Amino acid sequence: MKTLAVAIVVALLSLAAISYGQAIDANLVGNVVDASGAALPNANIEIQHTATGVKTTTKTNADGQYRFNNIPIGLYNVTATAAGFSTTTLKNVDIQLSKTSTANITLQVGTVSTSVDVAEIGAVIDTTTAQLQTNFDARQIVNLPIIENANGLYGALNLSLLSAGVTSNGGVGQGTGPSVGGQRPMNNNFMIEGVDNNNKTVTGPLVYVPTEATAEFTLLQNQVGAEFGHSSGGQFNTVVKSGTNELHGSLYEYFQNRNLNAVDAIYSNQGIRSNPRFDQNKLGLALGGALIKDKLFYFGNAEYAPLGVGSTTSTPVLAPTAAGFAALDKMPGLSPTNYSIFKKYVNAAPTASETVSVNGSNIPVGVLPITGANYTNFYTFLGSVDFNMFSNDQIRGRYINNRSTRWTTRRPCLFSGPHSRSASTLCRWLSIIPSRRR
Repeated sequence: MKTLAVAIVVALLSLAAISYGQAIDANLVGNVVDASGAALPNANIEIQHTATGVKTTTKTNADGQYRFNNIPIGLYNVTATAAGFSTTTLKNVDIQLSKTSTANITLQVGTVSTSVDVAEIGAVIDTTTAQLQTNFDARQIVNLPIIENANGLYGALNLSLLSAGVTSNGGVGQGTGPSVGGQRPMNNNFMIEGVDNNNKTVTGPLVYVPTEATAEFTLLQNQVGAEFGHSSGGQFNTVVKSGTNELHGSLYEYFQNRNLNAVDAIYSNQGIRSNPRFDQNKLGLALGGALIKDKLFYFGNAEYAPLGVGSTTSTPVLAPTAAGFAALDKMPGLSPTNYSIFKKYVNAAPTASETVSVNGSNIPVGVLPITGANYTNFYTFLGSVDFNMFSNDQIRGRYINNRSTRWTTRRPCLFSGPHSRSASTLCRWLSIIPSRRR
């Protein structure tokens, strides 16, 4: 069975009039002052993305303030120059998704040929808004353990549970996904590169992004800007990786297996020494680089995630024990054809748990251990292209495709479960009139 295949292409030049604000990037602001603290107007400010080499420039205003809007996330070198002062560069300023970072610069009196490099400035702080947010970068997304949910669509978004005020919904409340600030999961909003990624039926994300392809995601919890007006709950914003001037890639596998976990006491108390089948793999390949240095970048990711699990019925399936089959073999009035087919496909229960009255005779029956095979093969294909035409003009292209095939064993029909209102039957295989249990 195929699931939804979705292609997302965003941020093309023809759509430049559409602005998603900080949904796909960030802002950088700061003040430039001299050693005495006086503002320096008309100073030149240049930022350079360390991974791509892309540069953007601006000037300080009359109050010595500068601002860069909608710049891609990543590490930047921020350089300030002014007549009569030494050039100062702040190294590796971390610009995070959906955040307005502040980097203030102090220039020392000197000649133009003199430069001052500040190796690290520490964490930048958003002093311009009151929004509560948590950011997770690519390193954290890959290295921190992530527990996948049943359909695996959350991926790196499960790290949101590390944020204050975020909990699992515990099955309480409408919708799927975490509860943010005590709200129902259906109040959450999911976006990829500024594009709506909400499943309109059961809520939660519609498209899965592999962890190896996630550049960063941020969770906004309150006091968010107008561009996040979709929902009142958590705002889950994800951006995918892009290429850099250096060729980089990864070949990876995530592996979970029933043999890696201890046997649950529920099974061990029944003498079962192994867990039900659960074999999950995620195998993938990611590659990114530059087609034109400082200009045109690419990134691609392909992932294959097979999952095999052993499923059991929600209610016990009852079948005759060996003694029960022996009694049925001698019982007159049963359809020979139906009974032979029944014996062919139904094994004897190992032990008796109760009896069923058939044609006036008590037939011992017991729980029949049944494990059905369920397979899911999930495929993800992702591609991104970034073209930096000029310092203030960029073209971004994104493509994400999710596809899956499933095969599930149908539940066998034998005896009805113990909570059934009707009496146990032999699933219409036998021409008998069932009576109440004893």
